[in-house]
Amino acid sequence: MYLHYLQHCQPDSPYFDLPSQDRAAGDYPAARDRLPDGWSRDLNPHWSFHAPHGCRLPSQGWKIHVSTVPDRAEAVLAVVRAFCEAGRIPFKFIRNPHVLTDRNSKYGDRGSSGKFITVYPLDEEQFATVLTELGELLDGEPGPYILSDLRWREGPLYVRYGGFVLRTVTDARGRQVPCIEDQDGRLVPDRRGPGFHPPAWVTLPECLAEAVAARSAGTTRGLPFAVRKALHFSNGGGVYEATELATGRTVLVKEARPLAGLDGRGTDAVARLEQECWALRTLAGIPAVPELIDYRKGHEHYYLTRELVDGTALTHGGGTANPWAEGTLDDAGARRYTAWALDILEQTERTLDAMHDRGVVFGDLHPGNVLVRPDGTVAFIDLETATPIDAAAPQVIGVPGFRAPAHYRGTALDRHALGCLRMALFAPMTVLLDHAPEKLDRLLALITARFPVPADFERQVRRDLAGGPDGPDAGPGAGPGAEPGVTGTRPRTRPAPEEPAQPSAATWPALRDAVAGGILGSATPERTDRLFPGDVEQFTVPGGGAAFAHGAAGVLWALAETGVDVPDAHVRWLEGAAHAPAEPRLGFYDGLTGIAFALHRLGRTDRARDLLERVLTSGLDHLDHSLSAGRAGVGLALLHFARCTGEQELLVRARDLGDRLAGGVTGASRPGLLHGRSGVALFLLRLAEETGDDSLLTAAAEALHQDFADLGLTGPEPETGIESGSAARRVPYLGAGGAGAALVADRLLPRLPDPDPRLTRALDRSRTALTTEFHPRVGLFTGRAGIVLALQRLQRGTPEDTEALRRHLAAFDWHAVHTGQHTEFLGELALRRSNDLGTGSAGVLLALGAALGSGGTTLPFLESPR
Repeated sequence: MYLHYLQHCQPDSPYFDLPSQDRAAGDYPAARDRLPDGWSRDLNPHWSFHAPHGCRLPSQGWKIHVSTVPDRAEAVLAVVRAFCEAGRIPFKFIRNPHVLTDRNSKYGDRGSSGKFITVYPLDEEQFATVLTELGELLDGEPGPYILSDLRWREGPLYVRYGGFVLRTVTDARGRQVPCIEDQDGRLVPDRRGPGFHPPAWVTLPECLAEAVAARSAGTTRGLPFAVRKALHFSNGGGVYEATELATGRTVLVKEARPLAGLDGRGTDAVARLEQECWALRTLAGIPAVPELIDYRKGHEHYYLTRELVDGTALTHGGGTANPWAEGTLDDAGARRYTAWALDILEQTERTLDAMHDRGVVFGDLHPGNVLVRPDGTVAFIDLETATPIDAAAPQVIGVPGFRAPAHYRGTALDRHALGCLRMALFAPMTVLLDHAPEKLDRLLALITARFPVPADFERQVRRDLAGGPDGPDAGPGAGPGAEPGVTGTRPRTRPAPEEPAQPSAATWPALRDAVAGGILGSATPERTDRLFPGDVEQFTVPGGGAAFAHGAAGVLWALAETGVDVPDAHVRWLEGAAHAPAEPRLGFYDGLTGIAFALHRLGRTDRARDLLERVLTSGLDHLDHSLSAGRAGVGLALLHFARCTGEQELLVRARDLGDRLAGGVTGASRPGLLHGRSGVALFLLRLAEETGDDSLLTAAAEALHQDFADLGLTGPEPETGIESGSAARRVPYLGAGGAGAALVADRLLPRLPDPDPRLTRALDRSRTALTTEFHPRVGLFTGRAGIVLALQRLQRGTPEDTEALRRHLAAFDWHAVHTGQHTEFLGELALRRSNDLGTGSAGVLLALGAALGSGGTTLPFLESPR
């Protein structure tokens, strides 16, 4: 998921976005110039699709991909275009060199990397012809290996069986994924993972026999190891656990793909692997540096073999959990953890000093690159960005929250990252400083208030963030561009308070205006893909920019619910956007149903009813069970419209959906309100209230039992559940955790004919989880905003609940970005700002309205309409 978000982090935008329009203006001429007679072109943000008039594509089949490198792209495109136009064969190509570079970058999607052109043969005879004739024309052209495909001979052509037109299904995690039909006509996922794996029911064309035989020879033939399992994949290659054949010992093997995994300077994965080889040789003998065993080229890729370190990354706590993050902080735990963390930091600093003494800059220090062995010693891994100190190289690859300011060079890169690491071991939120450097004071105050760190801890952090004792140009030959005296952090001029002023009911109008002003000020009604900036889902699903979870529908609804005047122009934008996708999603949070609900709230009753009718006539059998994208969400909306319009037919349709869901939900799903069985329970509860059929309540209780069990909240004490520090403690969230399930249970329990001790116990445990303080995200679905909304509804009036709510309200400032008189909030992973309902400012506004406003603000359907 992390890479998925990085692909939408454009350097010229504070929001998740597609490449900026000035970059899109650099399209390949073939995406803009005159077409031959009888041809049409369809453009989307990434692709230019060309087809002859009257051509009817099969829904699926064998497709051909053409790989290339950036400096050969136009020449290769010219050859393929001429060939396809002459043969009247449909094709598409990446329209822009910037998009091509992004797809082949280190953070590009591994499944689509290397794909520049896709050719769509209309049958297997044409498929064989294209491979043979186009293969000869392109023989010798370079390009990265396409991992999901079968290579045709030694050229840049690759093949796979898959969909020609986009169709989607919902997978077990609630995501919409591309699909194809199996031999029985059922829609199944069109898998695009790293590896050529055609569906079992598909017969390989005879022309591929030679290519299959060549692939079966294996890419690791003749290498001195045997792979046991894959540990990690990136666009540049894989990381594997393997057995060294000569000794039988277990080793780690890193693989690099030529021409793929490009970094900001265009360096590919092979060059970086060679750099790591150099670093391991140079640093041999330093205790924290793994032993280099072998480096060589294999069949297609390059392989580095090194010692396999038995250890746990600091990303995962290094085997020692942070009690604040776990919600188990007490004095004794704080002392134990602080002693451990300080030892790790001392070892890390000592290792960096040893590296610098040998003339090497790590260049990518962060928690994922430091392992802690069972004996408590540290090991550094992933030295592919290591450089000589005297090269004064800038940082090209860096993790958000640990990357140094652009002018830093030499050892200052590592010292800055060490300063971030000092903070991250206690408060893993250093990414906030990328957006608001002034939050440094706040983070340090939080750390010193909750952990017994040494008196000079703050001084050490500030010294390191400034690049060490010698500043940002530390090390020989820092090179041009360094800015002496600029530390990259705001000097502290006064003691920072432990917490900001707590929002209160008295401050609610001003706070509402500040957040609403940030939302409305970010609107871009001139764009057709989205009105307000939000999560990357706006760009990755059809109509995502208009949907309730991450698009305009949810934002406008939240503004109206919290008493903000909604501009009529924005409502008109939503009306238009609802009709834009040719194949829209139908669900509540992801599609037309939620848009209809929002338009009804905004006074567009007729348009809302038209959209709902479009949903009903599209058929609902293919939808899953969920509140987010499936039948539970549609059913709840039908109940809403039946009450508002008096149309009994809508109630009948809702009852039909409810009867089917009451029979049980099959298949795996994420637990929680949005994608799990809690959403089904909410629908069945509301349907029982509407129809008087109490048998639906029993089915609702069973659905909740399953969700709570999956969350670890219904087992005996203390082996599972909140008391033991289980996963449920760490994810007490509204959309995909215990908070949403608890809200439904709280409303269901009084309606049940008999007490349900299991639900009562799970509800109590969920309430306790809501009081934990540390949460790195702010969103309504997976962060603090949802916890506040749930705690406001579920609090028991105890001092613990009151104090927890106070702390949550004060902690909203951790995630806030103040711009003038307006306030916005950081979205998922705190990589960019977001103003949507699910991850950003609109959800925070709704939660603040519940806690500080009228108290009646909540998510749709959580409160009984009666």
